[in-house]
Amino acid sequence: MEKFDSPKDPSMPKLHDICTKLDSILKDQKYLLIVLHDNPDPDTIASGWAFQFLIQNRYGVECKLVYGGLIGRTENHAMVRELKIPLKKIGRIRFSAYDRIALVDTQPNSGNHSLPDDLYCHIVFDHHPQRRGTKSDFMVIDPEVGATVTLVYECLQELGMDIPVDLATAIAYGIRSETQDLGREASKRDIDAYLAVYSKTNIRKLAKITHPKLPRFSFMFLYRALEQAQIYRHLVCTQLGDIPNPDIVGEIADMMLRMRGIGWSLCTGRYHRNLILSLRSSNPKAKAGVFIKNLVHNKRYGGGHDLSAGGKIKLCSHSAEELNEIQNNLLQDFAGLFGYRNVEWKKLIQ
Repeated sequence: MEKFDSPKDPSMPKLHDICTKLDSILKDQKYLLIVLHDNPDPDTIASGWAFQFLIQNRYGVECKLVYGGLIGRTENHAMVRELKIPLKKIGRIRFSAYDRIALVDTQPNSGNHSLPDDLYCHIVFDHHPQRRGTKSDFMVIDPEVGATVTLVYECLQELGMDIPVDLATAIAYGIRSETQDLGREASKRDIDAYLAVYSKTNIRKLAKITHPKLPRFSFMFLYRALEQAQIYRHLVCTQLGDIPNPDIVGEIADMMLRMRGIGWSLCTGRYHRNLILSLRSSNPKAKAGVFIKNLVHNKRYGGGHDLSAGGKIKLCSHSAEELNEIQNNLLQDFAGLFGYRNVEWKKLIQ
């Protein structure tokens, strides 16, 4: 196993080492499977597509770009549609047909992708903190950057590869979305990458991706989120009940965090037999990725960054009683993270 932790200000030799190692792993290979995390977001989609472009054009290796779950947010649908990104559902894949497997924006033990546990992953590109026990022939794991696509972009630059307009648009949107317009956990490297590709983007397509028409159910869940929202001091928590896709939970958590006086937001929603959680903070010293693991009580089903994190709790049934009990416990556990006990939450809208 070989791991490359890119420094905050990476030198060209370091990037050269990364590209040289890729050369050795992919030499004489014919087929690579690139697996994204489930319910892929713009950073994941852009990272995977950029990595596919790198591999196909440098090595002539045929690549498939696959994901599990759903593409939920309207912006993500617009991104795939406008840029014609060749994503495939992982359920249709015959794994034995591939010589090598790569995980992008996720890791083998993260619990948020659909690659079977018994399959070995040869390559990992990710910007999340390394998980204990992660094994792969080649890992580029760098939590110092705000977006995984920044890591792939740096490799493209090191190799002198000319980036097409649509791919540049995807990279720009991936960085912009993951860092909330470069305002959330964006490093100088993310900013440099964004500025470099922005001049190559298709501005019209970027605008369509960023500001698509929203479906009616988005406003229905906004209403439900406000109706169910509860507040205690600088904390806000809301629950959406049954949801059509997991992405809407993070969308609502982001929105709730914008409330004046709020430093932390937690949103939940039931998707199949899982309770999906999204945790957000505006405190630069927050440890949301650590806190979410405490809330789900299982390190495999939670993770993230300092300011944003997500997780899930497996449900035994679809009963309202079980869901209510878990929701009530979450309210107390959420407050307990900050030392508050026996908290009386108040409705946002009386």
